[in-house]
Amino acid sequence: MTDSTAKQIRIAAIVMMASVFLSRILGYARDAVIAWGHGATGATDAYFAAFTIPDFLNYLLAGGALSITFIPIYSRYLTEGREEEGSRTFSTIITAMGILMTLFVVTGEIFAERLIPLIAPGFPPAQVETAARLTRIVLPAQTFFYFGGLLMAVQYAHKRFLIPALAPLVYNAGIIAGGLALGSRYGMDGFAWGVLGGSFVGNFALQAWGAARTGLRFSPRLDLSDPGLREFVKLSIPIMLGFSLGVVDEWMLRIFGSLLVVGTITWINNARRLMQVPVGVLGQASGVASYPFLSGLAARGETGKMWETLSSTLRWVFLVSCAVSAATFVFSREIVLLVFRRGAFGLNDTVNSALALSAFAIGIPFWCAQAITARGFFAMKDTWTPTVVGTGALLVTLPLYWLFREWLGLFGLALASSAGIMLYAAVLYGMLMRKTVGRKGLPDAAEFGRIWMASAAVAVLGRYLLLGAPWLPEWTSVTGALLRLSVGGLLTFGGTFMVAFALGSTTVHGIHRLKDIVRPPGTGS
Repeated sequence: MTDSTAKQIRIAAIVMMASVFLSRILGYARDAVIAWGHGATGATDAYFAAFTIPDFLNYLLAGGALSITFIPIYSRYLTEGREEEGSRTFSTIITAMGILMTLFVVTGEIFAERLIPLIAPGFPPAQVETAARLTRIVLPAQTFFYFGGLLMAVQYAHKRFLIPALAPLVYNAGIIAGGLALGSRYGMDGFAWGVLGGSFVGNFALQAWGAARTGLRFSPRLDLSDPGLREFVKLSIPIMLGFSLGVVDEWMLRIFGSLLVVGTITWINNARRLMQVPVGVLGQASGVASYPFLSGLAARGETGKMWETLSSTLRWVFLVSCAVSAATFVFSREIVLLVFRRGAFGLNDTVNSALALSAFAIGIPFWCAQAITARGFFAMKDTWTPTVVGTGALLVTLPLYWLFREWLGLFGLALASSAGIMLYAAVLYGMLMRKTVGRKGLPDAAEFGRIWMASAAVAVLGRYLLLGAPWLPEWTSVTGALLRLSVGGLLTFGGTFMVAFALGSTTVHGIHRLKDIVRPPGTGS
């Protein structure tokens, strides 16, 4: 990887990390407003369950993977100097898929009340009615997400990240505004209307402006013979047909969570959102930032360099995410209390959300690894392998959702999620290594093993030594929780790095100066 490419990736990663971090802050502000005003009740469970049908629709039409499927196609047009043809293909895809999306949205609006019992079998009739009403409000937002996904993909292909980075910020701000303005009078409906407004402004209108600045031209066009459309469908079919663990996990948690006590879905949602902060800031942001560069290397047939680029990015992400995982596992109660403990969200809600978070924390490094590793396949225009592996991981994990829920309740349900992503990420990484560099990648795999062993040892030891440490204050106050998290977090981070160093981690050994943290090993001097 050249110095220029490494610098571009770092700049793009910084932009995306800042976006994800700020988005998560706003997301917590959003969830904190919900917790403060409504706690964890049947209404909040219905609100979070109301996103299942829209999420499924987005997944069914590969909406969540638009940047993955469209960027390689559009980038080729740009590379070959056929930008006008790229605009025509964009117009064809957005017209054809927009028609399909509209049909599915209308169908969902009609049958929402009949579908809710399938995704929340434990809901009583009144809660089903609430969830159906909220579903009908948020469902049209998927149209704006879909169009926005294509518009953001155009900007990514042009190596422009700033305006797409604003989308989640505006979206979350819209939800907060809707909840504050309408929540006292209309309850959770106010937040649902905020979802619709935020998606229109942040994910559609703003992105349309950003894409137009790149020179994109759009006019309604329906040409089913367009080669770009055919390639798009070919790449999207595996994602549409396969039920990968990475996407379906949240649905499984809602389905099985509805069979536990009232409030479970809200507790799981809160814990999962907290878990997603490091996953988004470290894993997803790095994956999005590196993907256009990985696609360029793959298009030139430079799979060895592509592996080096991906592996160097993944090494430092895995190291930091393992340290975060250990700290989150030990101090889950303190984290939940600081974010959510206020208003109607009581101590019992805090303890239960923390219980789920401690189990979710185990999977943090593997969610990060999966987000980056999968893009290696996508860069090579292989959407089948991640989908098949993800579907296989889901089939293996599916019984665990049931069994762990029966044995361990809320904690077990979250633990099944972590077990599934560990399997998914490990198999996916091994298959990518085999497809690109073969046995030459074994030292990298061993390095990830050393890092994970270090964090696991520190997490277990920290849980034993720090959880009830007499020299730390009680966790039940804001001051106490903040002090415990600050001191304990530093000890956990430092412990992870030191144990990894002792185990011979090349990543830790390579960090001698601050620039080595910013510039991972293998990216050039």
